[in-house]
Amino acid sequence: MDRLGADAAENVRLVRGALREAVAALGASSPLESLRKTLLGLAIDADVVLDLHCDGEALLHIYTTPQTWPGDGQLLARCIGAELALLAERSGGDPFDEACSMLWPQLAERLGPAKPLPPACMAATIELRGEADVRHDLAAADAQGIVNFLIQRGVVAPEGGVPPVLPPLKREATPLAGSIPVVAPTGGMVVFLQLPGTPVVAGQPLVDLIDPLTGQVTTLGAPVDGLFFARDLRRFAVAGMSLGKVAGREATRAGSLLSA
Repeated sequence: MDRLGADAAENVRLVRGALREAVAALGASSPLESLRKTLLGLAIDADVVLDLHCDGEALLHIYTTPQTWPGDGQLLARCIGAELALLAERSGGDPFDEACSMLWPQLAERLGPAKPLPPACMAATIELRGEADVRHDLAAADAQGIVNFLIQRGVVAPEGGVPPVLPPLKREATPLAGSIPVVAPTGGMVVFLQLPGTPVVAGQPLVDLIDPLTGQVTTLGAPVDGLFFARDLRRFAVAGMSLGKVAGREATRAGSLLSA
């Protein structure tokens, strides 16, 4: 830290060099740790980190931090046509995108204004719908959306020299702490009553849980007003299993927000 000074750009360069050295010095005692080290080494000094995933069955949505919104986070959501953006400073579990992005504001807070350090990495997790959404047209559209984001950031030159028209934001961001799971109280067959993308009100029936031995039906309702945006791909639940998620507007959860 003694080498840092009043030049913000130089501070970014020095911190990135230190981060590369720190990752290179990490140990790896298993194949999984080795893969994680390799991945972090490739991403640790990047301007943009996009972690691509998919849910069970879901809308196209993103996870990112409040520091990116409005800004690059909203720009990404618009370019890829995200139906939902979920924001959290720290979601719990140390996901890959936060490992790359959150150290910058945390370090800047420690350094203080005399040693300015801008947030040099914009990171987000993109949930590319669900496991069964494997289609050429969706893949092409999603890839083009990411390219359009890079064009808007000036990283990629647009074809013909004219950047694509930026589409409107589909929905305002909501807190990840307002994403509430629908949890199975018992095991049973799962029959969903609503599709992902359905706006719901608290108590609105979302899923029937059927006891295969007695035939008893337990109807589970929406936990909050919001958007039913994701549901599990499996159709037989065990007790305690998260069956789906509703994005509400109020932050009501704490702790590990990605655990359900």
